[in-house]
Amino acid sequence: MNYRVLFILISALPFCSLAQQWNVPEPQEFDKTEVCLGELEQPLTVELADNQQQQARGLMQRESLGEYNGMWFRYGNERPGYSGFWMYQTLIPLDIAYLDRQGRIVKTFTMRPCGSDDPTQCRSYSPGKNYWSVLEVNGGFFAEHDIRMGDQLRKAEGESCEQKYGKE
Repeated sequence: MNYRVLFILISALPFCSLAQQWNVPEPQEFDKTEVCLGELEQPLTVELADNQQQQARGLMQRESLGEYNGMWFRYGNERPGYSGFWMYQTLIPLDIAYLDRQGRIVKTFTMRPCGSDDPTQCRSYSPGKNYWSVLEVNGGFFAEHDIRMGDQLRKAEGESCEQKYGKE
C-alpha cells in the first residue's frame, strides 16, 4: 500500500470519531437520589449519570432545572484532571463541582452555554486535579449558597441536611 494513502487513512480516523461525537446523544432515563452539599440544610434532588450514555447526554437540551435539582456524574474510577466538561448543546448556565473520592469539592466553575453548532468551538472546563465524580446545578447556585472548595457532597438521610453532630 502506498504510504501516502496509509497516512491519509490514519489521519482521517480522529475526524471520523469526532463526527460521531457531534451527534447529540439520545435522551436517557436517569434514577434520582437526594444529596446534601456543604452546609445547605435543603437536600438537592439529583439525577444519576452512571453509565457512558447518560454521561454523554448529561443536561444537554434542557431548558430549565429546578432550584434544588442537578445531575451527579459518578465514575467507577478516578478521572484525570485534564478530562473536563463542555457545554455543547447545553442551553442553560451551570455550576460544576469536581469531587474527590470522599465527595469533597476540588474545583468549581460556572459554565456558560456554547452557542456553536461545532463542538470543537466549545470551551472545555477541566479541573486540573483528578476527580471521582461531578455535580452540576444551576449557574450561580454555588455563589448564592456559599458553596466552596472542600465542601462535601453526601447522601441525604431524611428530609433535611442539617448536621446534628457538634450542635447543642
